[in-house]
Amino acid sequence: MKSCAFFGHRYMDVKQYRDKLLLILKDIIETRGVTQFYSGFRGDFDVYCSYLVKELKDVYPHLKNTMVLSYIPEKTKSSDDSFSLPSCFDDSVYLLERRVPNRLAIIETNKQLVDIADFIIAGVITHCGGAYMACEYAYKKKKPIISIIDGWEII
Repeated sequence: MKSCAFFGHRYMDVKQYRDKLLLILKDIIETRGVTQFYSGFRGDFDVYCSYLVKELKDVYPHLKNTMVLSYIPEKTKSSDDSFSLPSCFDDSVYLLERRVPNRLAIIETNKQLVDIADFIIAGVITHCGGAYMACEYAYKKKKPIISIIDGWEII
């Protein structure tokens, strides 16, 4: 089973990349055997890609869509379970083995996600921010990165 993680900016007009994203997703499913998708679901890019994977499950029902949590959901006094999994996901996972300060949680989670993913699909426009840092880390780890901005060659 091969896996893919999404990294992109929090604020981004992703809809203009729909056709390109669908082509990329179908390609990695059909030719590279990707069946597991991971998303932090924190920004426009991640959210959009997560719903595209859900849409593709009509054609590829074997796909699994997992939400990656950067923080352990806290229970509230009024409810036993305050976390509600968005409808596009099959399940969720918390990857960190140790507790880290909140300001580092996303950065550390992204590193763990890069480590377990076989492919990265990137919606990174600027050379700053968490998505860029995750892709930079993936590049150093020699992970295949498919950029929807620069074309869909693997860099």
